Amino acid sequence: MNIKVLIRFVALIVLTIISLTACRKDDICTGDGTPDLKIIFVDNSNPATEKPVGELHVTALPQQDTLIKGQTNIKRLSIPLNVNDDISNFIFTSGQNADTLIFHYTREQVFVSKSCGYKIIFHQLIVDLQQDNDNWIKQIELINNDVVTDTVVHLKIYH
Repeated sequence: MNIKVLIRFVALIVLTIISLTACRKDDICTGDGTPDLKIIFVDNSNPATEKPVGELHVTALPQQDTLIKGQTNIKRLSIPLNVNDDISNFIFTSGQNADTLIFHYTREQVFVSKSCGYKIIFHQLIVDLQQDNDNWIKQIELINNDVVTDTVVHLKIYH
């Protein structure tokens, strides 16, 4: 009977060792994902000063996805560029005045890690402000034409 108990005990130890060594560390993504485009709003008459937008709506086209709805006193914002196409269109509305910005870029897929997978970064960013009779956006300044992180400002909007 002691032999049977000893065999069971050894088998239990072996199974415990196998199960503990077969475990893997959890794959949790702690890296950066696809960066957003970071924008600041600047006073057109005093370019060194950030100027909040009174009431801002931002809509992504063509899906009409509302990204910002009626937020007030915004000085900075981040918006996602389209990861499936080399162009993104947005309508920026202040009060009742809507201006369209079109962003052109090239996309690059970058491997982050096994747990995070891939992210898209954007290169050669070009911005077009569609002119109309009453633009509230007076000027745009591209600060960084590569969107590889969302820790730096990429675009200034003068109003």
